[in-house]
Amino acid sequence: MKHFLGLTGLLLMLGLSTSTAGEPAGNCNGSSDDAVHVTIIYDNYQADQSLQTDWGFACLVEFQGNQLLFDAGRKAELYKRNVELLGIHPEEIPALFISHEHGDHTAGIPWITQVNPAIKCYLPAAYAEQLEKRGHLPPHSKGLAKPAHLYGPFYSTGDNFEAFREQGLVVKTENGGVLITGCGHPGAIPMVEVAEKELGIEIHTVIGGLHLMRKSREELEQLAATLKEMGIKHICPTHCTGDASIAMLKESFGDGYISGGTGKEIIIP
Repeated sequence: MKHFLGLTGLLLMLGLSTSTAGEPAGNCNGSSDDAVHVTIIYDNYQADQSLQTDWGFACLVEFQGNQLLFDAGRKAELYKRNVELLGIHPEEIPALFISHEHGDHTAGIPWITQVNPAIKCYLPAAYAEQLEKRGHLPPHSKGLAKPAHLYGPFYSTGDNFEAFREQGLVVKTENGGVLITGCGHPGAIPMVEVAEKELGIEIHTVIGGLHLMRKSREELEQLAATLKEMGIKHICPTHCTGDASIAMLKESFGDGYISGGTGKEIIIP
């Protein structure tokens, strides 16, 4: 199932294909049009009936030939099955980005690194430290505490947030950027602020879990109003956002709301 976003007059910046020292150069086998493609591999909501759902999150992110796997779900076999049914080839993808340490985002890591031993693993610095102490740090791993450029159009917010050590992925486009969150434990607003202030990227779209299950309607209304003031035009709240919170954000963003779900392909032109 595909969802196309019509952003009037929006042209996207050419994603860089060269790498910085020691970083992956990207993969030209992915989507090469001028749009950000986000394909949800793992989610507790369902968009494609042929795929299994479960509590957790993972997606494939593509922009102008550059590819990156984001998070890895809660059950490795379910993640693997959905990846195969979606026709995704982890062995050809240069990087895996893990948002945070929770088990509903990390189960597929061993399988991914097995089928692609050369894959670069971008981890929150706090999680990388934990894995290293346990002797489970994947090869070619990099812990990220501060905002950083990864390769091509991909950036990390770093995990240095007061509320929780989680990193968000930013895909840079000519008109700004797309922020992808695993659970959004630090809060959507602080993560957008880091992208804008530290990375200099104005965010126009937020996709992923937002962890708003315990928020009141008043708090959700204030959140939506603030995000709009910050320039957020489109939002896809899924995974741990909560049914009532998703309904509220849908009401607030109107045509700017995007539904999530396993198998959903979001295309941002």
